[in-house]
Amino acid sequence: MLGAALGVIAATALAVAPVQAAPAAAESTASVADRLVLEPTERGYRGSLEAEVTYQGSEPGRARYVITEPVPHSYVNLEWGISCYSGGTALPDGRIRVECDVPGGELQPGERRAFTIDFEVLTKVQPYAMKAVNGRLAVKVDGTTVTNESFRTRFRSSTGSLRDPQPYVRDTESDATLTSVGDLTLVRQPDGDFVGRLPVRVRYNGDAPHWNLNFVTSGLPEGVYESYTDPADGCAHFCVPGGQFMEDEERDFDVIFLAPAGTPLGDLGEAGLEVQVDWGNRADANPADNAGSFSVTAVDAA
Repeated sequence: MLGAALGVIAATALAVAPVQAAPAAAESTASVADRLVLEPTERGYRGSLEAEVTYQGSEPGRARYVITEPVPHSYVNLEWGISCYSGGTALPDGRIRVECDVPGGELQPGERRAFTIDFEVLTKVQPYAMKAVNGRLAVKVDGTTVTNESFRTRFRSSTGSLRDPQPYVRDTESDATLTSVGDLTLVRQPDGDFVGRLPVRVRYNGDAPHWNLNFVTSGLPEGVYESYTDPADGCAHFCVPGGQFMEDEERDFDVIFLAPAGTPLGDLGEAGLEVQVDWGNRADANPADNAGSFSVTAVDAA
């Protein structure tokens, strides 16, 4: 799943303390590509930044990197299980700075290890090249910084060009829409309990950064509760399945509801469902279109 990594690698070697003071970091070096190229894909842009560390410690040691992403919420290694420390530091412009282990575990004396840091920007591919602000990557060996370099970021156009890039400006306000919500029919099962399926369609307008879209229900009849989503949500509580949305993506899913055997048959009234953006203070540019209502009915099995 790693994206393509392009760019010229600029080596940087810094003298460090003698072996007695910092034996694992002495004379270790690292190099970082000076440019990240984000390539067009069927789902936004993807790309990787190349880096390499040469370890000269006399005993096995560890290396970490500190990445400052060039575009808010573009760094994706966190989602792929790389060991990182806390959730990172949020910069005023929404970008994240986070410290993570260099993949592969301990470094052996004399080992030279290459690794990539991966990025994704879920915005529409454009027929012209674009550029973002510079990112930064530092590499530490047993706590000693051996390189700290900035890198340029370019979006390749749909025609393959990197020339004359225009500034990439990402939306700053999240804007989710509950496009439609059906009605909930609870059907009695052989064991007497009820199961129902509520069809939902959600749209994410623009390309503002976000983690997930969550949803909450309200006003459910007594004993009726949501159990899971189809497809599965894969999150701690109920979120719209599929993770982060592509710019202007629309997504369908079902919410599965359960009710006990004693639930009366017939019309049980109305309930509500609201979509919320899981990002920062969860503010939405147009909250009026985030909510809808649905009827609840309980019936015998056909």
